[in-house]
Amino acid sequence: MYSTKRSRSEHESSPLHSKRDSESSDAKNAEYEKVAREYFESAYCLSNNSGSSANLLAISSLMQSGKLQRGDQVIVPALSWSTTVFPLIQYGLVPVFIDQNEEDYNIDINQISSCAKDIRDIKAIVLIHTYGIPADIESILNIAEDNNWIVVEDTCESMGAQYKGKRVGSFGEIGTF
Repeated sequence: MYSTKRSRSEHESSPLHSKRDSESSDAKNAEYEKVAREYFESAYCLSNNSGSSANLLAISSLMQSGKLQRGDQVIVPALSWSTTVFPLIQYGLVPVFIDQNEEDYNIDINQISSCAKDIRDIKAIVLIHTYGIPADIESILNIAEDNNWIVVEDTCESMGAQYKGKRVGSFGEIGTF
């Protein structure tokens, strides 16, 4: 899990950060986090056991910080993995599924725009870069900014992919891999 937008206090309040005195915080792990932080050009990086756990920790940190609350609606690509959706349900958030486009199978920008107009209670979007192909991040970020949505990037299937020279996962508030 990494972030370019979160403050130090938000980073330190993450559930994983509180476990830093465990065996997972040895020198090799610290070096791995440093390498990942530099690779993703991110302010922070917290390693964990899997992308599934990273997604859960990302949603947990947004809930614990008060940025998301039970009942908030979150856009999710219909073409996604269960571990992208389950953390939302676990925390009482309401997934709003958006279909993929037919060109690259990423989330359909036109449907996101329609959703923004039709459903006013959307608070966030979980973005997946399907099959390693970056989604239209620029359009998504514009829609998210216009609607004050949080952007979470699940890059578990696209780690290392780039959009306009910048690594995916570094555009939203939190990225997971």
